[in-house]
Amino acid sequence: MKPDDLVDATPAQFELGFERSPTGATVLRRQLVAYPFHVGRVLHVPGDPAGFATVYVQSCSGGLFQGERLRLAVTAEAGAQVHLTTAASTIVHAMPAGMAEQRLTITARDGALIEYLPDPLILFPTSELHALLTIRAAETATVIAGESFLLHDPEGGDETFDELRSETRIEDADGRLLALDRFRIDGRSIIAGQPGVNGVFGLQGTLMLVHRSDPAGALEALRSVLPESTDVFAGASLLSGDSGAWLRVLARDAIALRAVMREAWIAARRLATGSAPGLRRK
Repeated sequence: MKPDDLVDATPAQFELGFERSPTGATVLRRQLVAYPFHVGRVLHVPGDPAGFATVYVQSCSGGLFQGERLRLAVTAEAGAQVHLTTAASTIVHAMPAGMAEQRLTITARDGALIEYLPDPLILFPTSELHALLTIRAAETATVIAGESFLLHDPEGGDETFDELRSETRIEDADGRLLALDRFRIDGRSIIAGQPGVNGVFGLQGTLMLVHRSDPAGALEALRSVLPESTDVFAGASLLSGDSGAWLRVLARDAIALRAVMREAWIAARRLATGSAPGLRRK
């Protein structure tokens, strides 16, 4: 079954709406947060631009489980600036008889900046996840969105996940498709370490920098952080539809992956705001 064939009838469990207040600060104006999600209060991190909002999204359930159908939506109105992240990595638990699905829609209005940068997924044996992300961005908006994953067998063996299916759609404000990225991978293919597929690199990350006003600048920013390291294999290229640029990273370990993803985020933030982000503690 393809992700497009799935019936999207589940009501949203998570909706956040951010606006820029008359003082210039970004505020959380609307929220609907149901189980399994919890949202912390809006934080203003030292070192960020004045009024820049940071919000941590947490799971009350301990991860993603078989049969879950999660629907999330985040909107930043004109001029709002917000950083969304998780408090820790998300465990994708064993799914011997089914799969889980997560759909997230990010909408960025004129001049808005949304950063969605969760910690990596930890894929347990027999897990199967379909992750669908739609980014709907106005021409003057910026969206920085990342995803990454690693493998783990809590029993210490070599069992691995069944499937990760990812789809990212980038659209303009009217819903017209600008860029599309899809991939499907299974754990056995990763641990096989086949040349031309992933070789010695068992972890993967992607960062999308949707910056329609200056796609060439977006590409330059991401290419500036490409590492010269035997622990990482990475590349950056333009997105179709003049929608920005993206980075894909293969890494030997979580430390190397985290370092590259962080440097890419810093470069993207500098492009969007002119300064590096403040330190966030986890």
